[in-house]
Amino acid sequence: MNWQGLIYVVVAGLGSGILGAVILILLFRKKTKKKFSGQYNTSFVFSGNLAQTTLLDAIQFLEIGRREGILHIYSGRRKGYLTFCKGQVVDGFYRNENGREAIFKMLELEEGDFYFEPKTINQPKLISESIMDIAFEWDARKNDYQE
Repeated sequence: MNWQGLIYVVVAGLGSGILGAVILILLFRKKTKKKFSGQYNTSFVFSGNLAQTTLLDAIQFLEIGRREGILHIYSGRRKGYLTFCKGQVVDGFYRNENGREAIFKMLELEEGDFYFEPKTINQPKLISESIMDIAFEWDARKNDYQE
């Protein structure tokens, strides 16, 4: 019996087995590798009190961060919300008002709490103006009422 030939056969078989296993592992990893879908979850928490942080400041913070989700606003027993898509306010509701009128009423709040719920938003943009345009109009209305 030729031991040297047998050793070569064993080493060659072992080497090809290891090489085959490595190739299978690489192929498996390539197939199961997750591709980036453009959506991700974060543990972003944003909440506050309207006596300490104005609603306009909270909205601007969410705009700058290009956040997506719902800003819930509570004042006493009344509840409102603003919906954000890529940092833009796309809808709002407060005290039987929708859109800009709801935002005007919420901007008047001096007391209450708010918190932001991050979530993917799939709804049409019902508010076309920027929040700054709405805030300027609200301020002009407020000044007209005081005169």
